[in-house]
Amino acid sequence: MGSSFLRTAATAAVPGLGRLVRHRDLLLRRTELLQAELDRLTLHLDALRSGAAGAVPPLPDPDGGTELRYLFVVTYGRSGSTLLMSLLDGTAGYCIRGENGGVLHRLFEYHSAALDARVQWAGDEPLTSRHPWYGIDEYPPALAVARMRQLVTETLLRPGPGTRVAGFKEIRWWQSPPEEYLGFVETLFPGARFILNTRNLVDVARSRWNNHAPNALADLALLEGRLREAVDTRGERGYHVHFDDYVEDPSVLRGLFDWLGEEYDEERVAATLAVRHSF
Repeated sequence: MGSSFLRTAATAAVPGLGRLVRHRDLLLRRTELLQAELDRLTLHLDALRSGAAGAVPPLPDPDGGTELRYLFVVTYGRSGSTLLMSLLDGTAGYCIRGENGGVLHRLFEYHSAALDARVQWAGDEPLTSRHPWYGIDEYPPALAVARMRQLVTETLLRPGPGTRVAGFKEIRWWQSPPEEYLGFVETLFPGARFILNTRNLVDVARSRWNNHAPNALADLALLEGRLREAVDTRGERGYHVHFDDYVEDPSVLRGLFDWLGEEYDEERVAATLAVRHSF
């Protein structure tokens, strides 16, 4: 009669003991799974940090000298972001491009998938050609980040001579949890800043892009909440403007330009606002 027999006998003798034992075993198993997930996420975080630390330094201004800074407009469709982009581009040294179809998200998916696989299969010994995931354990996050950063800068941002601040505005930040996605942008462009542009959601929901969707207003409210939270967590590197506010009273943009460290040019802002933008 071994210990298993004694445990079975005790379980039968004490009412409810069997349920408690099963519950304990279940909790132990869950603890093991949570620890394994914690270990995986720790490795993943280390890989991301090494990618950020090993990235190439900011690309120099083609004219000779200063480091580029990066600025991205986070928003949704029909928010007035094209007007905001034009207001930013009117500032000397700014090159804020328009939408790109969310192509940066493809790089986010690529990098995330490669890191996940590396974390899952990396061990004490390198994988050999006999292993189905041969080579993924040596995926180089620092090199990948450096090359992706160069690719995006030279093909999407394309800063010209005299550019001090480069970036783009995009409406497709919903493709992944915004917090994670913006984190990737920061990995690619350390020190990047983000402007959240919002608009009266009733007007946005009534636009021809959204009025066919039965739950447009609720969906937009959910999206805006997620974008707001993601930008707010950036602290001083995030700023929020509201289309209806600055169209009604352009002087509210003084706060934005102060945050950017730029002069607020009242006449230039008024001239930009007087021109119709977007479709």
